[in-house]
Amino acid sequence: MSFLLSYQNALTLQAGTFTEFLPESTYFAGVFYEPCEAAAQILPTVLSGGSVEIASDLTLSYKPLNCRMLFYMKEGEGRLHIRSEDHALQAGNLLYLDCRNTPFSLRAQALPWRYIVFCLHGDFFTGYESLISFDTFLLTKLKPHAPILRNIRQLLNGSAGGTLQNKLKDAGFITAVMTELFTDMLPADREENETAPYLLEIRRHIDHFYGEPLRLDALEKQYHMSKYHICRSFSAAFGIPPLKYQNKKRLEAAENLLFSSDKKIHEIALAVGYESTNHFINLFKKEYGATPQAYREAHQS
Repeated sequence: MSFLLSYQNALTLQAGTFTEFLPESTYFAGVFYEPCEAAAQILPTVLSGGSVEIASDLTLSYKPLNCRMLFYMKEGEGRLHIRSEDHALQAGNLLYLDCRNTPFSLRAQALPWRYIVFCLHGDFFTGYESLISFDTFLLTKLKPHAPILRNIRQLLNGSAGGTLQNKLKDAGFITAVMTELFTDMLPADREENETAPYLLEIRRHIDHFYGEPLRLDALEKQYHMSKYHICRSFSAAFGIPPLKYQNKKRLEAAENLLFSSDKKIHEIALAVGYESTNHFINLFKKEYGATPQAYREAHQS
């Protein structure tokens, strides 16, 4: 049986109030991807995926389905009901769900409810799930500029065609998403526990206030040690000097704004902390291989 038919058989739609029109059940899966037998045996693959909007009081009830699902909530609110428990789904949440053995339902609440969904297949996922105490699903809140969002967008902008080239590209993005998701679920490793608290404090400050100037002289006074020592220690702990780390965070935030907003390039530069648009464009091109405008156009086509 094709995945399309399996999906139709697994999903039941229930409207909370009378509505004259309900979408076909396949609408909630996005686009159904063409299979590739060579890839199906060795690669994690996308069975279906796309952006979904629910604009009415609606519950999606699923029977067990032979896939994993990945949901990223863009706007609105909903509820996940599974194993007699309810879990809130809010904007910024990422839900990863093993659908093979457990029925579940999704209910739209604060409308419109917009999310990105992928149905995924492959033995690959079992290995990641074995790394943590995993039981059916993971639900986490992503930061607005989390790198995982870039890979979800890249996956969304990919092709549903059945060529091996398409499947290899998808597999790369799926692997990146899974690696980032499950890394965040692991307990802090010994190396981080042994990192000096002041270095962790500096990194946290940059993570939250990357748009503000980072003055090494101020760090020198704050921590009563040479700025050169601070830079060497930060590089030893995190593999990159503090100013380069700040640039990395700024560029990640800029990349997110290229896709999530209609801001012009000079507005994005100012928003992430660059007063010079030309300097921002040069740094972005060096990091991503294209100017911000060319990068935006290439990934939104």
